[in-house]
Amino acid sequence: MKNRKKETKIVILGSYNSGKTTTLENICEKMTRVEYNGTTISLDYGNIEVNGKKVHIFTTPGQERFKFMREILSQGLDGAIVVIDSSQGLTSTDKNIIHRLNSNNVPYVIFANKQDIGTEDVDYDGITDVPIIPTVARDGEGVWNGLNLLLDLLDS
Repeated sequence: MKNRKKETKIVILGSYNSGKTTTLENICEKMTRVEYNGTTISLDYGNIEVNGKKVHIFTTPGQERFKFMREILSQGLDGAIVVIDSSQGLTSTDKNIIHRLNSNNVPYVIFANKQDIGTEDVDYDGITDVPIIPTVARDGEGVWNGLNLLLDLLDS
């Protein structure tokens, strides 16, 4: 069992309006948000302590024009949460994010979010070895289970 360093960096990634900020709001009591008209334009940030270790969590904007922010915030990450709007299915942005995580051997979990509004039969495009957690970020359902699963992956 690998011992996680004293601080861990997790980045929450996903397409526009998939529920990234809402996911972070359900994990961190206090957070910093950089927004314009209610939309994240550079990042959201919060931190928590889990088992005596500090976990820094960032979200990135989902619009494709902010791809450069995803790349900046993903530097030095230990793990990732990919939030998929399961009422929409995998977008090209989601596929690009997943490809990049796989290429860089970054541990991650997928939050199949918005389970409460009806879901498409999401084709996860051959993704079989990554945990997929059904979530309703608005209500916090599944969010902590998914975070703890990711932290366990980072420890193993």
